[in-house]
Amino acid sequence: MDFETGQVLEAYNIDAALPPASITKLMTMHLVFEALANGQISLADEVKASANASNFAPDESQIFLGTGEVLTVEELLKAVATISANDAGTALAEHIAGSESAFVAMMNEKARELGMANTTFVNSHGLHHPDHVMSARDIAILTRATIMSYPEILDYSSIKFVRLERDKRYVRQGYFDMPSTFAGLIGWRGLDGLKTGWTPEAKRCIVVTAEENGRRYIAVVMGAETTAARDQKVKELLSLGLDHYAPRKVLSSDDVIETIKIKNAKVMNQPLVPAQDVTLVMRRDMTEADFERQVSIRPGLKAPLNKGDAVGTLTYTRNGEEVASVDLVVQQDVGKANFLVRSLRFLSDVFADLGKWILGLLD
Repeated sequence: MDFETGQVLEAYNIDAALPPASITKLMTMHLVFEALANGQISLADEVKASANASNFAPDESQIFLGTGEVLTVEELLKAVATISANDAGTALAEHIAGSESAFVAMMNEKARELGMANTTFVNSHGLHHPDHVMSARDIAILTRATIMSYPEILDYSSIKFVRLERDKRYVRQGYFDMPSTFAGLIGWRGLDGLKTGWTPEAKRCIVVTAEENGRRYIAVVMGAETTAARDQKVKELLSLGLDHYAPRKVLSSDDVIETIKIKNAKVMNQPLVPAQDVTLVMRRDMTEADFERQVSIRPGLKAPLNKGDAVGTLTYTRNGEEVASVDLVVQQDVGKANFLVRSLRFLSDVFADLGKWILGLLD
């Protein structure tokens, strides 16, 4: 996916609802940053771990929070971003919403708000549940929305390693080391995020983002058999974007797309232009002709209209996928014809229709 436009460039099985494992925590982090932005919480807030937050099996990803242990929001956020700690994510969820179930309701509400049509959350961490699913498209949508609204997430997702100081009552050595789950990828071609996941059912999953030469792309891989296969595929996807795609302006705001007839206007034939320039992201060997164009005009148009009023839509699609849409606007003020002109046009139409009827009788 191209970050700036949201255009999907390469895709396979993009809308399949699949188990996402810990990529779930991307939504957890999104809601944490939202709560930080609206002042509901702060990074310095102290969070006391509940029995629920500290109740994960020893082989599950965690920082081994003890019930009653206190860490800050920022410390827990780093634990989620680096080692994908289930307990840290659950503690944050409870801190924001009061309970994990209330937080999951917030997650699903946000998913609907963002247009994530093939996503259902059952928990805040991503451990397998048959009803807990996301699609690759939805993951990309969430990634784009999160970075656009809260770019500071990249400051956390690009951390390769951090040592968390801990109370010795809970961690004997007094600290806990947190290496990133994708440390080997961070920095490759500007890669600075974002999230991995693994369960036996989901297999190896990852969503990454990278920026190079001022252009950012997002890539998602789900269901890889091994970490090596996951990393290889996601590098291939990012390289496709970085090496073979580029934005290209295909329309200017003064290009006439279509001329329509507005019967009650002083000047009936009115040119329509795009409301703004149109840029498509495409492979370097592609042209505008590789996309389908569809014009839709609003029915029942009548004068008067002001210059710039939207009267229709121009949509670009490729392989059935909408890639861009722009309003079509009138290029100039459209004044209403006076009564005499409208009457003469009406009579002209009547006689024209009458002539067609007579000719039909003679045929």
